[in-house]
Amino acid sequence: MLKINIQNKLAEKKLNKNQFSKLMQIGYPAACALYDGTTTRISFETLENICKVLECSPNDILVSDDPQMQQLLNN
Repeated sequence: MLKINIQNKLAEKKLNKNQFSKLMQIGYPAACALYDGTTTRISFETLENICKVLECSPNDILVSDDPQMQQLLNN
């Protein structure tokens, strides 16, 4: 299953969940769901905003428990 993992990027930027929610202009519960990786759906607009805020590419924050998919993400 494909998931979002932003914890490392937030730590690199020295941002907490509250700061992240304000930068993203989303509610704190939504920011927590993204942080915890419990979000089951994400729009392209949200993904783009995350990447802008964290200054990263989607490949930097997408992870998968499927070895084949993980290998594709790491390329």
